[in-house]
Amino acid sequence: MTAPIQSNDHVSGIASAPGDLPLSMLQERSRRRSTQFRHDNQLAPSDPRPGQAVTVTATSGAAVTLMRAEIWYTTDGSLPDAASPRTPLALADVEWNVDTGYINHWQGTLPPQPAGVVVRYKIAGYATADSAAPNRFACDGSGFWYQHAEDGLTTFAYRVEEAPVLLPTWMDDAVIYQIVLDRFHPGTADGAFPPGRGPLEKHGGTLRGVLAALPYLAELGVNCLWLSPLGPSESYHRYDQIDFFGIDPDLGTFEEMRALVQAAHDRGMRLILDFVPSHGSWKMPQFIAAQQDADAPSRNWFVFDEWPHKYRSFLGVVPSLVSFNGNDEGLRRFLVDSALFWLCEVGFDGLRLDHSIGHGSDFWVAFSSAISAVKPDAAIFGEATDTPQMLRNYRGQLQGILDFPFAQIARLGFGRGEWTVAEVAGALDAYTRFMQAGPGRVTFIDNHDMNRFLFVAGGDVRRLKLGVLCLFTLPHPPSLYYGTEIGLSQRQDKDAGGYGGDHEIRGDMPWDPSAWNLDLLNFHKALISLRQEQAALRTGSWQLSFVDPARALFAYELSAEGRTLQVLFNLGETTQEITFNTTRQCRILLATNLNDRAEAVSSLCLSGLSGVIVAVEQ
Repeated sequence: MTAPIQSNDHVSGIASAPGDLPLSMLQERSRRRSTQFRHDNQLAPSDPRPGQAVTVTATSGAAVTLMRAEIWYTTDGSLPDAASPRTPLALADVEWNVDTGYINHWQGTLPPQPAGVVVRYKIAGYATADSAAPNRFACDGSGFWYQHAEDGLTTFAYRVEEAPVLLPTWMDDAVIYQIVLDRFHPGTADGAFPPGRGPLEKHGGTLRGVLAALPYLAELGVNCLWLSPLGPSESYHRYDQIDFFGIDPDLGTFEEMRALVQAAHDRGMRLILDFVPSHGSWKMPQFIAAQQDADAPSRNWFVFDEWPHKYRSFLGVVPSLVSFNGNDEGLRRFLVDSALFWLCEVGFDGLRLDHSIGHGSDFWVAFSSAISAVKPDAAIFGEATDTPQMLRNYRGQLQGILDFPFAQIARLGFGRGEWTVAEVAGALDAYTRFMQAGPGRVTFIDNHDMNRFLFVAGGDVRRLKLGVLCLFTLPHPPSLYYGTEIGLSQRQDKDAGGYGGDHEIRGDMPWDPSAWNLDLLNFHKALISLRQEQAALRTGSWQLSFVDPARALFAYELSAEGRTLQVLFNLGETTQEITFNTTRQCRILLATNLNDRAEAVSSLCLSGLSGVIVAVEQ
């Protein structure tokens, strides 16, 4: 059992989410390497092309008795075993660090494969040089799986494709708007929610409400809607679905869902469903059957430590969220069938995969391969809450991941102001280069699991504008949390009342314009419009331009189609003059502070806590 995670214990802290690993657990995970035989999806390359060999790396602590190791692998979809083809691993290196002492590195090479092949493999370790049978298998130490060692994940996979497995090209132009359905719009004429509902009760948001809000969303400029889970559920957030093929009657009907899909598509908007593949409600018929009959077909969909009442659940502390056993083929078929139902039968264009660290590479390669075989243009990205290294390893497993490390940079650097300008610029630069070898990234500055950005910024709209400016000027699809654009905030920290205060950050969307910050709304509209106009902001090459720590200034530039844009930030409180080091004319396209706007300029005065986008004219 894991204890409830307190926000101040997270390595990402200000950008944490349920299912994230706190710093203490990351340290424990590192220390466990000294007593484990581990393979944390260390592949080179992680997404091989046809004809490329793949180097596999595993580690073992000095106290782990291993004399030899080998990889068992298959290319026909079957589970690898002792009869499968094998390739040896050799001791390639030994490292020492303060947490673990000496760690042995084992490496082996799997042969090249043609396009379309999925390679499944296990790494067997032998206690003696002449042992006929392995005494252990390398386990997956990513996420929380390190706690289970060989009782967790020991089968891995990768796929061989002609081109990188990344987000579909339509996502280059996507501006995503995240909606918590119960708190967005009830479908009434004035958008008013029923009074007197408690914070954990259903407030009455509906699919009709989203349909009614489409004109507002179109005027805002977003073109992709991310909807929270739809299934019948006891909770307002519906991450504890009872039926993976149904719609909660409190939200509406399938007819209303299809009407929303059609209306959104008619406006050029795509739809992404928040899909929950790692756990379900304890009231799922399949779980009830598994508890009542040890021979039920769904018995192995779940992991019972002691049948029928002791089972694995979300973080070990939410028994109503029953964890799925991703190793079970029957469960895999069920989840793939459910995903394809929403994508193909209902008409969603993509899936945001909740708590994706709940499964390993063997599951995700099978899942994403099955989806792409039927709907290759579907966007699939995971809520992967782990270290940047572990996120980078998702390359080849999933098209993309939600970019929590960027959210941390934005929230600490722009929102809280805890980082110096050198730290912000340096982190953006290093992280951008680090993730070039990773999966696609969907960026954001706040979401339904973390304190709203404006609250983090102490209500300072200037800081929110800086965060939004950075969000929308990176060449990754941005996601905007509902209400951020009008200044929606919260009363207190989500953890102020103890674990589970997420309702604080999922307030009812106000539909009375008198409650909106219209300047902030117009800024969002202008910025989104500019992003759609300028290819450099969507797909440009990114590089840091300059950093001036003494004056709290930094800038980066993006280039595409022969045009260069520069984005400048003043993270200090005082106005600074900037002279452009170019013989070409510069033009301000957008400024967070209206007073900083100008036409053609060779220099500008940038107000405190403000930023601008400048076009360098040819």
